[in-house]
Amino acid sequence: MAKQSWGIPAVWVAAATWIWCGYFYGVVVMVESYVVLPRERQVEWLKQMTDDFTHVQLGHLSKDQISTAPEIMYAWSLTPQRSIEKALALESLVKRLVDERRAGNKYVSDLTVNDYNCILEGWARSGAGAAAAERCEGILERMQEQGGLVKPDLSSYKTVLMAWRHAEERHSAHRAQRILERIVRLFQENPQENKYIMPDSDCFDIVLQTWSSSGHPNAPDQAEGVLAAMERLYESTGSSKIKPRTTSFNAVLAAWSRSSHPKAADRAIDLLGFMELLEDSGDEMVAPDKASYCTVMGALAKQKGNPLELAQKADLLLQRAEQRQKREKCSSFLLDAILFNTVMGFWAKANAPGSFRYARSILDRQVSLFESGCEECRPDVFGYTSVIASAASESGGPEIKREAYDVALSTYNRMKEDRVRPNHVTYGNMIKACSRLLPSESPERSKWTRQIFIECRNAKCVGDMVLSRLREATCRAEYKDLLGGNSRKTIPTKWTANLPPVKNERKQRMSRPKTAEV
Repeated sequence: MAKQSWGIPAVWVAAATWIWCGYFYGVVVMVESYVVLPRERQVEWLKQMTDDFTHVQLGHLSKDQISTAPEIMYAWSLTPQRSIEKALALESLVKRLVDERRAGNKYVSDLTVNDYNCILEGWARSGAGAAAAERCEGILERMQEQGGLVKPDLSSYKTVLMAWRHAEERHSAHRAQRILERIVRLFQENPQENKYIMPDSDCFDIVLQTWSSSGHPNAPDQAEGVLAAMERLYESTGSSKIKPRTTSFNAVLAAWSRSSHPKAADRAIDLLGFMELLEDSGDEMVAPDKASYCTVMGALAKQKGNPLELAQKADLLLQRAEQRQKREKCSSFLLDAILFNTVMGFWAKANAPGSFRYARSILDRQVSLFESGCEECRPDVFGYTSVIASAASESGGPEIKREAYDVALSTYNRMKEDRVRPNHVTYGNMIKACSRLLPSESPERSKWTRQIFIECRNAKCVGDMVLSRLREATCRAEYKDLLGGNSRKTIPTKWTANLPPVKNERKQRMSRPKTAEV
């Protein structure tokens, strides 16, 4: 049997052939071969079958025709497209079965909650935003009113929650939380009778994630409230299905990370500390993962304040993550280059004496982890460049400047040894290090400025930043000599070929020198 790569199995194409013949000739045709149709044809076929099914005279659907309805609905559910058309097709099929039964067709069985869940799923994935979520709620209300075999189950409620999450409206989180509160209330009113709708961790996580992405000013507080309710329900039931987990806490961390509250980062750090404390007490289900630390680091990056204090907080956070990595020694938690790069970036902006030492120390720890087998920690151009930038910004006395320059140069050389290709920012900061850290009359300054610029030129990374730093590091005659008779406005294109594209035209004029064809 052939199988399609995107959705509807070949059996449904075969079934479609049988249905088609049955409608037009009133006979059952045995299909002996299976044909896989192109995606567009499959969808068109389903549309035609749905249309034929729903337009048979009311009360006259045959037993064979009615038996194909679940197959058509299932085939629709497997299509990858997100559209209102799909949702309407599913709903029209169920509505026709309801009407057919009311018309007295003895071949129509009672509809079940699964039939309605299929409609809910179609609307939730239709991509119709808030309209789809509203429609899902309407169908849910109808299911509650009818009761019996179509009484909503947990999947029904969960699908409506997902619909509001996908709606991405400012009020989506409020609506999703209202649905969750209804589930909790129904369950608590009669735990035995309504045990089939006992909310699980997924339900709470959906609402938490909806709050997290809502952009609402009170989103972090609301998310914490949902997490607290989750914890209370878990304690009252003892069911592990409702127990808060890492993803639950991560959603709250993300809400704080996106918040503009001045203390958002501090609150995220406190919450992360609580997760670590719970894990230390034996609760492994809330153990922080890589996403936890990266999210808190992102919150810290948004916080305004003293650059040195922020760098120190970020460094401590990274050390906590490193300690966990060493303790766990497992693949479930891995540090990565992004986390290290972020903290080195903090130190590059700290503008404090000796900041480069901390940045280089972080890079050395990262290299050590990578060499010990943590592939995710492989140092990249951003990390090396951050260390060089931190050193180039050193503003202390001659001795510490000399030390900073040695760190910058050793980092630059190590970068090339590790076959990490420098970019225009790397070259610009190395020339800045020569300019700011070496005496103006030093032969070493002239030597390394020239060498680094030539390497930059050969790497085709001569941009506005490099030219500005070169002008600071050289005298007028040396500057003109290094440009080889070119002016800033006539830099050859072969010197700039590897500069990154700049989308904004104004920024492009500011960052990329005018070039001349050679």
